[in-house]
Amino acid sequence: MKNLGAAVAVAVVCSTLWQQSAEADPRCRSVRGTLDLIPVSAPCASPVGVCGKGDFRGMLRGPYTSNLLTLLSTAETPQTGVVLITGETTLQARLGFRTGTLQFKDSGAFKTVGDGEFSEIFSVVGGSQGFAGATGTLIVTGTFDFAGGGEGEYSGTLCVP
Repeated sequence: MKNLGAAVAVAVVCSTLWQQSAEADPRCRSVRGTLDLIPVSAPCASPVGVCGKGDFRGMLRGPYTSNLLTLLSTAETPQTGVVLITGETTLQARLGFRTGTLQFKDSGAFKTVGDGEFSEIFSVVGGSQGFAGATGTLIVTGTFDFAGGGEGEYSGTLCVP
């Protein structure tokens, strides 16, 4: 009976360690930093006429361009000033010694009045060079106005094979 108890204990410990190692995937890295947003009027390939550029700073860094694809009012927009947005962003990225391009699809909400607060989810949908096969998600928050631009912060997880 003593051996059975020891075997069960070893199995539980091994199972726990295996689960923890799978959750702490060494290919994945937490990233955070800041970014600036600069409105771009031309050339602008956005179907709603809103394009931008800027720089990511922090752990993930480099210049980016962004095109808004949709800008959708809701029944609450007249009261809140908040619209829903989707877009695509291309980042010429550097993370440590790794360099290449990251492509994101963005979705979120933007307050069109006041300070222009926004919150978006950036989902990695592609990458090249050092980021080929990358996956991950960034949460981006900040403020923006169409005349002067804006700034924000990002945090999330980036996984690279």
